[in-house]
Amino acid sequence: MKPEKAQSIRNALTLLRQSEVGVLSTHSKACSGFPFGSVSTYLSTHEGDIIFYISDLAQHTKNLNVDDRMCLTVFASSDSGKNRYHDDPNAGARLSVLGHAQKLDKSCEQGVVDRFFKLYPDSARYQHTHDFMFYKLRCERLRFIGGFGDIHWIRAEDWRINDVDWAQSEQSMIEHMNEDHLDAMQVIYEHHFRTSGTDIEMLAINPDGYFFTIDGSKPQFIPFKQIAKTAQEVRKELVSLTNSARAALSQKAS
Repeated sequence: MKPEKAQSIRNALTLLRQSEVGVLSTHSKACSGFPFGSVSTYLSTHEGDIIFYISDLAQHTKNLNVDDRMCLTVFASSDSGKNRYHDDPNAGARLSVLGHAQKLDKSCEQGVVDRFFKLYPDSARYQHTHDFMFYKLRCERLRFIGGFGDIHWIRAEDWRINDVDWAQSEQSMIEHMNEDHLDAMQVIYEHHFRTSGTDIEMLAINPDGYFFTIDGSKPQFIPFKQIAKTAQEVRKELVSLTNSARAALSQKAS
């Protein structure tokens, strides 16, 4: 694979992680032959697949029960939002993920439940109402547009992150960071977002970065420089982020 495309795949993965809402497209049951679009929050797995928490009463769920083919589209939002004529949405990055969706059975759910509600705690209130269930979209093909000349179809085998050996110890890694390395996470946050905060908490780790919340804000994602498939590689990436942030802030202060 050419280095430019490999970098585009990393950019597409970061876009998927950093977005929290996407357009969910299914095949209409009520109007056969027509596509049907809706909006949903989602969770991306370690491997790069997509998890939805949706109600059996929702039209998109009824559509999936008839035809499980679907597409999720996410896109980079404008930072300014001040001038709708100046900010061209077609100039921003966007990603479409195609595949088949399947309802998760109870044996697969607990880890998904814990992770989903960490990132979307308000969704927990739907656990006993309206028949909400978890569905997984297994990525089969993707289309990424990162900008002019940066347009790619991505194969599943080039997208998926396999052979992650630390998944079972993720929670202990998170607890270690939250108990012993809050100062490092605050430095990384200040460097990346050009502002400071006090109450920071790591929520989840992926092979390509981690989610955190600060001062009660919605979860945010910071990418690693390299994919981390071992616990040692995760540690290496976190140390690298910390050292880079400290060096940049020190240089700025001087």
